[in-house]
Amino acid sequence: MPFDAATNQAVLMIAISGAVGGLLGGLFASRSANIIGSILMGVIGGISLGAIMRITNVQPILDAGAGYSWVWSFIGGLVLALAVAGSNR
Repeated sequence: MPFDAATNQAVLMIAISGAVGGLLGGLFASRSANIIGSILMGVIGGISLGAIMRITNVQPILDAGAGYSWVWSFIGGLVLALAVAGSNR
């Protein structure tokens, strides 16, 4: 069962927000962090935390559409990239 257009756009938006968080998290954790890896970890963390917060009916702080939050996805990307880049020293 495919998503509707609004949900696809919202997931893309939180993926972008998570990517920015992941980039910052990877750069904060280690100067030698892989940029592409940090961005991908950010996307994974952003979509994961964004979906968890939507499933648990937490109100979005900045709504990206369809109940997803810009802020939660940014935090998810930041935390996952910090954890991965910090453990990869």
